[in-house]
Amino acid sequence: MESDRYEFNQSHNHLIKDLAQKMRFVSYFLIALGVLLIIGGIVSVRSGLISGIINGVLQILIGFWTTKAASSFNLIADTQGNDIENLMIALEQLRKLYTLQYWLILIALIFIAIAIITGLILGAVNVTP
Repeated sequence: MESDRYEFNQSHNHLIKDLAQKMRFVSYFLIALGVLLIIGGIVSVRSGLISGIINGVLQILIGFWTTKAASSFNLIADTQGNDIENLMIALEQLRKLYTLQYWLILIALIFIAIAIITGLILGAVNVTP
């Protein structure tokens, strides 16, 4: 039924559109940064470093998902009849973005913990009198 569909009011639409515009700007910046990091990473591959390429790909992924979420938020403000569906699409893109960041942070914390434990063990073993 069409009457069961929820529509955000003008004030909500203005807020959502403003959010979408800011998200789009940030996403374009992240994609451009990712491209630059990949280019720098390709140059540094000769030195055996691939971290720039990996970081660049991650920035592009984050930018891509942010762009898709921004587009869905923008559709909420610009269209009628699909606000909840567009909101759910935007939230799905944000979930992907934050799931990626969640796992990257978790992996980084594990490596930090391993480095600390290894440092403590090696420090205890190499004690000189």
